[in-house]
Amino acid sequence: METLARIYQINSKTSETDHTVVSKLKPDDLCFYRFLGGNSSETEELINQLYALKEKNILLIGVFRFPFRFEGKKRFQTATNQYFRMKELCDAVIYFNSDRLLETIDISTTIHDAHNTFNTIEDLTIEGLREMIEMTGDINIDFHDIETFIKAEKGPLFVHTVERESFDEPLKDLISTPYLPEDFTDGKQLIINIGYTHDVDMEAFRQINLRLHDLFSKADIFKLGSYFMDEPGQHFKISLVVNGINDPVKAPDNFKKLSKHNGLLRKWQHLTEKAKSRVQIKNLP
Repeated sequence: METLARIYQINSKTSETDHTVVSKLKPDDLCFYRFLGGNSSETEELINQLYALKEKNILLIGVFRFPFRFEGKKRFQTATNQYFRMKELCDAVIYFNSDRLLETIDISTTIHDAHNTFNTIEDLTIEGLREMIEMTGDINIDFHDIETFIKAEKGPLFVHTVERESFDEPLKDLISTPYLPEDFTDGKQLIINIGYTHDVDMEAFRQINLRLHDLFSKADIFKLGSYFMDEPGQHFKISLVVNGINDPVKAPDNFKKLSKHNGLLRKWQHLTEKAKSRVQIKNLP
């Protein structure tokens, strides 16, 4: 089934491609906005870009990465403020801690390769949600399910996908990975999407469902989806979307939410700049 919503991702340091994407955004599209926190000089632009995206009336999911602790206390404090600003302006935030990402690589890994690995992990998380929306299933999960799910619990969410030929080890070990939020299994809401191949029988399907419900016993199962993967053998692909988890850090004591007046002022300034640009274009010889 073709999804009515289009799905995009852009980076905070926008390229020409990202500008083209932003210009194409329409109401009810889904956009992932990626940001690496820590540079205080980028806070104002972060706010401006998120305001501009909000004006598009899209479903906006921030993908935020905290800096390494060894980069300094001041940088981490700046990132904390930026995280809560993103949480305020986005419909939801998926966060990553660089220190936890570091545990996924060997310490001898080059800086360049490490960053590529971290970017790939973020890409896979985004792709997991994209596939869930775009994959036609027996019990389908669509864009409106995700939108309702996200807006029911304002705050962090996380997406994780597991692929296995069998589940003969504890499920908690299968989904265990350093970069998952510590309270991943304690979320308030859960979406489960299970892909299965030709030789998966009903007993295996029953067992995996029982184990998932046991592991996420605190969560309200928002929707349980399933879809057939036209492949031989016994293979599962399970995607989990958890909502209502805790923030990874506490909000700073001096953190103040943006006022509605602030948002209206920025919108007025944006419209004024656009009007000036049109005038300048008309006055060109």
